[in-house]
Amino acid sequence: MASDIDISSNALAMIGAGSIDSFDDPGAGAAVAKTLYEPLLEALLTRTFWRFAMKKQSLNRLSQTPLNGYQYAFQIPTDCLKVERVVDVRQYQIFRDLIYTDAESIDLDYVYRMDTSLMPAYFTLALTYKLASEFALAVTDDANKNALYEQKYMMALSEAYAADAMQHPQIPIVHQPFTDVRGGF
Repeated sequence: MASDIDISSNALAMIGAGSIDSFDDPGAGAAVAKTLYEPLLEALLTRTFWRFAMKKQSLNRLSQTPLNGYQYAFQIPTDCLKVERVVDVRQYQIFRDLIYTDAESIDLDYVYRMDTSLMPAYFTLALTYKLASEFALAVTDDANKNALYEQKYMMALSEAYAADAMQHPQIPIVHQPFTDVRGGF
């Protein structure tokens, strides 16, 4: 169960910058980690719809009426980083932190900023390599280390996508128009 500091410290150690015990430690490594960690984590979390970072929630309808022609407004949860889908609603628009629609009630699937200790190892490894790549330029100004860890990140990311995809069953194809036409022969 890695923490934000553990992940950042591992990334710094990979590039030879030494480990940290806190984001407030003295030195360039801690300062760069404090600045870049959260934005890079959120960028990676929102890159795709990671199964481990998904939430489902029914939203409460607000009393205000939208100005753009929709009948209802719903507040997006404060921990939402990215909306995956509004369940069973075809027409809606997102404006800042509100969802406008004509549906009287909505359920939302979304990516959220979960506790770091709950993130799976495959994701943590990809994040660590991404941090090492970015830290390499910011802390050591070493383009070779940057390229090396960016390559490791891309490989780990590919493996993470595959591992995460196995967290839900395949959805069978119900309608097969290309093979259904053969039924009469």
